[in-house]
Order: sequence, then structure tokens, then C-alpha cells
Amino acid sequence: MAVRIGPTGGAGVTSGAESDLIATIELVTLARQGDRSAAEQLFRRYRPRLEAFLYARVPLRARHLFDTQDVVQDVCVKIFAALDRFKAHGIGSFWCFARSVARNHLIDAARRGDAVHETAIHEGSGSCPEMVAPGPPEVSQGHEAAEDFDRALEKLPDRVRTALLMRLELGMEWSVIAEECDYPSPDAARVAIKRALQEIAKEMSRHDDGR
Repeated sequence: MAVRIGPTGGAGVTSGAESDLIATIELVTLARQGDRSAAEQLFRRYRPRLEAFLYARVPLRARHLFDTQDVVQDVCVKIFAALDRFKAHGIGSFWCFARSVARNHLIDAARRGDAVHETAIHEGSGSCPEMVAPGPPEVSQGHEAAEDFDRALEKLPDRVRTALLMRLELGMEWSVIAEECDYPSPDAARVAIKRALQEIAKEMSRHDDGR
């Protein structure tokens, strides 16, 4: 079944973003059963997050070959094809699964020496996620920081990693995170994520020192 998802207006995640993600697992279940409308709704809701995730991890030297809309479409197709292997536990587990597919797509492309997608991008075309354009040093550091963050993230326990990503990349409320990740209270989830961020900062600092 071909699933084509239309473009979105921007890549930012706004406050209260959980409202459009609550039905994630229901949509995944229906998509697995061949419901095309459910699949399209699912990917439309996650597309802005995938756009931001992918664009932040493309090196500056490859940005001119990066067409966000086409690359995200490639990733959505791969996610859809792998849905039967996804073990549904909640919104956070689906996002961890989706970002893993997206990251592997970039890694595979880099190993092959391919462009991320065959369509070239022209500056000002509107294909890139909307964001404030930093200067050259900040752009390079942003790509390296994203890679360092992902490496540090892998060292966290699964529950903490899921909770952290639900907060940072999906903008979920503490109560939702606590319930899905089995923390006794929203405050407990907040404390766990604060500690995780401290651990990630230390790990990223060690990696910077080793450069």
C-alpha cells in the first residue's frame, strides 16, 4: 500500500504537542491492518518531528543535497514497512522506533556514499524546516552536537531514554510521561529526566575533550 503524506508548514513542536499524538497506538494498529487513512494520519502527525530530527543530523556539506520532503517520505515508507516488527508500548516507544529508522536511513546513505535523496535542494525553496539560520560555526557544531547527543543517549536505560525523548522531542506533559514510562508521579519523571540530562551533558563534554 502506497502512503503519500503531504508537507507540513514547519518543523517546530509547540506547547501541548501531545494532543495530536494521543491516538498514536490506535493509528499504528489500524495502519497494520491496512487502513490507509490511519497510516496517513499517523505520519502527518509525526512528520514535523522527523523533519527536525533529520535536518539536524545532516552535515553542512550535504545540506545542498537534502530535500526534507523527499527524505522524510523515504523514512515514512521505511517506518510503514517495519510496523509489523514494532512492539507497541505507547507514544514514546513509537517515537524511539521512528527516530531509529530515520537515523539508520542517514547512516546507510553515508555508508553507501549516496546523497540523502537524489533530489537537489535550492536555497530558499522552502524544502528545509523553518528555523533561525545560524552562522557557519554554529551549523557545524549543531550537526556534531546532534551526533554526540545520540551517542550519549544510547547509554541511558530504555525507560529513561524514552522519557527524555518524549519531553525534549515530542513536548509531552510530565503526567503523560510518568504514566507511560511507569514513574510514580510527574515529579519523579521530572527528576529522572533532569538527572539524565546531566549525564548526557557530562558524556558530551568528555567526547568534546577527546576531539
